[in-house]
Amino acid sequence: MLKVNDVPASKEALDSLRSELGLTESIGSQYVQWIKEVFTGQWGNSYVSKEPVVDELFERLPATLELACAGLLIMLVITLSLGISTAIYSAGILDRIGRLMALFGSAVPSFWLGFLFIYLFSVQYGWLPSMGNGTWQHLVLPALTLGLGLGTVYARVLRTSMLDMMNQNFVKAARARGMSKRRILVFQVLKHAFLPIVTMIGTSFAFMLGGSIIVESIFSWPGLGRYIIESINMRDYPVIQGYVIFASILFVCIHTVVDFIYVLVDPRLRVS
Repeated sequence: MLKVNDVPASKEALDSLRSELGLTESIGSQYVQWIKEVFTGQWGNSYVSKEPVVDELFERLPATLELACAGLLIMLVITLSLGISTAIYSAGILDRIGRLMALFGSAVPSFWLGFLFIYLFSVQYGWLPSMGNGTWQHLVLPALTLGLGLGTVYARVLRTSMLDMMNQNFVKAARARGMSKRRILVFQVLKHAFLPIVTMIGTSFAFMLGGSIIVESIFSWPGLGRYIIESINMRDYPVIQGYVIFASILFVCIHTVVDFIYVLVDPRLRVS
């Protein structure tokens, strides 16, 4: 903190800082006070801006929420379209393309994919901006970087799950009624095969909402991820602690919502 504010690290300055931060108290007293402040939303002030950490986090949350929702939408579109189509045309050319895309999505790191998109669509062709926010054009590349890789991987999981369901009794009954494979997969199998994907998507969305650190840094997106990187570089410890607490709360809340969705989608989990 002294380094950030260019204050000479004299003994008087150190004593003043310890007193201001409550470091003169015992460890037990400090911990009890910290717990009280966590539950009351008093997470301290940023060393750099002197603003409350909670206000700083909520100020940047809308940008991260916008990016996370866009990335989630792209991921869902890719997962459903590619997963269903490769299940319908399994062992065909489309299935092979889907396999290659899933391999590409799982092998390529997001930072490399982001740089590739910047080079192609910003530097080479100039179609889309490479950094900042404010318009939908700024959102395209970071959202694609977030959703493309995960979408191809989840599409492969969905395809495998749908094909595994084809041996179930309700599928055999549908076949006996003369339903086509396409109708069975889309209207009968999909809702059952999609259950394993729900948890994966929930975890991915929690990660996105917590701040996609690499993607936001690459595209200079003013969200939580970029903010925490700047705070780490500046050794802004109250912000770092606040971010960890905030991200933990987001993960718990989103996974709780996912559990409720599971109960709604799968009647077997409902408690009578």
